Amino acid sequence: MCYGLPGADEITVTDANLVLGRLDAHHFLGGRMTLDLERTTARFQELARRLSLPLEAAAWGVVRVANSNMERAIRTISVERGHDPRRFTLVAFGGAGPLHACELATALGIPRVLLPPGPGVLSALGMVLADIVKDYSRTVMLPARALEPGSLPRLFAPLLERARADLEAEGLAEESIELRPALDMRYTGQSFELTVDAACEAETVEGLVRAFHEAHRRRFAYASEGEPVEIVNLRVQAVGHTAKPRLAPREPGSPDPRAAHAGYKPVYFAAGGSSRAARPMFAALYDRDRLAPGNIVVGPAIIWQLDTTTVIPPGWAATVDAWGNLVAEPEAGSP
Repeated sequence: MCYGLPGADEITVTDANLVLGRLDAHHFLGGRMTLDLERTTARFQELARRLSLPLEAAAWGVVRVANSNMERAIRTISVERGHDPRRFTLVAFGGAGPLHACELATALGIPRVLLPPGPGVLSALGMVLADIVKDYSRTVMLPARALEPGSLPRLFAPLLERARADLEAEGLAEESIELRPALDMRYTGQSFELTVDAACEAETVEGLVRAFHEAHRRRFAYASEGEPVEIVNLRVQAVGHTAKPRLAPREPGSPDPRAAHAGYKPVYFAAGGSSRAARPMFAALYDRDRLAPGNIVVGPAIIWQLDTTTVIPPGWAATVDAWGNLVAEPEAGSP
């Protein structure tokens, strides 16, 4: 994400985090790369001058805009789909995710943040370990009331057979294959569908229609139970489960993280619980590779590692669990 003014160099969110002390010029990529703080500061001073703002206020504005964009994206995949983000845990991944995750959780009311041991490579790890997934569909355009009892298994049979054959052709054993049938359903006359799980052997058509009404209510806050429903598509998701490594938990030890402590430095955080302004606070610095299960890091704190930097704001604390994850939560009594 870049920002700039006509005639000025583009400025990134990474630059803003560096100016605010959240990234450290000498501990980027675990200390393998040094960032040019002097040049970045000079570029931000030019932006700040044009905006008639102090240097740190301009940098904080860039972070606020970035947070706002990410917050809106999270709302799109949660609130707009009928899910309350306050009931979930926010998983932070990517090189930049842990820099912003706790502040995003605060804005959305999410009660905790999970930071895996390698956030910057989590997507790559997931790709290597992911199951094989294939999707199949067939358009049928059938009124739900026209389906006879027991007809769904017959309609799904060709898709299920093809899905099973394709995964077996890739060398997957039958016991490793899971087939997940579903229906795209809508009220007659609508131009969009909702997908409803369909366990063919167990669900009746009436049960699937009720499930559609409930899905519609979750998504759009209402259901027209008197309206006719039609089935647009049959869907089958075929999942070939691959072998996964077993992660052995470690026994938790002392909550004291001093073995990983690397000093203190001034870092800018939201002032007085408001995101509109920031002020410098002395943040404790930690090396994540030296944190152990049971350790508790109390904010304000910055945690360095090779693939990312984690920001623990004031009022938050992060505990290292038995698998090496950081689980960050607001401290009791924090706003």
